[in-house]
Amino acid sequence: MNHRIPHVNLACCLILLGWATTLHANSQDKLQFSGFARVVMGYLDDENAEYVGYDNSLSFDQQSLLGLQADYTFNETLSVTGQLVGHTGAQRSSGLEWLYLTYKPSNALQIKMGKQRIPFFNYSDSLDVGFAYPWLTLPQQFYDTAFFSTFEGVLANYEFTANDWIINYEGYWGRYDDKFYLSSGEIDAQVSGLFGVNANVGYKDWTFRASYNQGNTDIELAEVTQLSGLLRSIGFTDSADWLNPSGRIQFYQLSANYENLNYFVRSEIAKMVGETGIVPDIDSFYISAGYNFYPYTLYISYSKRDISYDHFDNEIPFGVSTELDFLASAYNSVLASFPDDNTNGTKIGIRWDWQPNVALKGEMTLVKAGDSISNDFALKDLGNFDGSAILYQLGLEWVF
Repeated sequence: MNHRIPHVNLACCLILLGWATTLHANSQDKLQFSGFARVVMGYLDDENAEYVGYDNSLSFDQQSLLGLQADYTFNETLSVTGQLVGHTGAQRSSGLEWLYLTYKPSNALQIKMGKQRIPFFNYSDSLDVGFAYPWLTLPQQFYDTAFFSTFEGVLANYEFTANDWIINYEGYWGRYDDKFYLSSGEIDAQVSGLFGVNANVGYKDWTFRASYNQGNTDIELAEVTQLSGLLRSIGFTDSADWLNPSGRIQFYQLSANYENLNYFVRSEIAKMVGETGIVPDIDSFYISAGYNFYPYTLYISYSKRDISYDHFDNEIPFGVSTELDFLASAYNSVLASFPDDNTNGTKIGIRWDWQPNVALKGEMTLVKAGDSISNDFALKDLGNFDGSAILYQLGLEWVF
């Protein structure tokens, strides 16, 4: 899609921000500009690993970003929203993040059409707006579960109240055609028939959410696709089917949260189910508790992710011919590159709301991994990694 030139993208956002400020001064109330920014410094205490892009050196380049949003209101029922985000990290693509039209025929119902966030999680809409949540970084083992975060299509939201209850229903349908990023590189993907439904229920200090999502994926992995085609052509169809990276993915999510003026407890649990062997099943969750004593918030969080593949036994016989031996070895090599993987992260941190729109945060995350590390997700083994490391981070969050 785009060549990644992070600092150029951020510079473009800064230029647009200056232009937007000037334009806003001369605009009417119909056109509104807003933005958000974060500067995050991180250091991993182990030279044998990388975690969310950080290594054994100080870095500002992994999670810092700048975003600019414009909202234009045509009338009481129709508006348009655009959002541009520049990322410094290599695992996110900079550029146009949102561009959608909102139709609001009543106070209860609104319909959005265009490019927008996929509502997988509680914080899907605010993934990049660190000021909106207490943590410096979202619980990584959980929020790294969905490989793509936007879609192009239509979303409908209906909300109503009943006594002390606030009830919200949401449904969407559309497609995804872009790249997503793993530690091993960027991957082209298309998702058709992408749809989902979710329900949010709020009662006094409690909120609950449940969602279901699915889509038919077409993932481009050239070497794997070639090997799958070769296996199918000579009759090893079961092995070929296992290597097929395309098929249906289903995603389930549940959450429960409690918050008052002094305390909060937040939690989410999710399960992703892949139809083909090369797409894993992923179980993940987090639970976090915090104490507010304005302008400070102290918090602790634990998150865990288990990745499992339905590995298919090698049906290609050894010892029949040199060609089959080579093919069987190639198949085993591919199988070995998709190991089961489980990691967990425990973080403690503090947030200081220095100004009404500026927060300073400090966070320490202990990450632990199982016996095998896939190197495709947040944690990467550079060699001789013992499975445990600590990430130290400081950050500044700003909304304007």
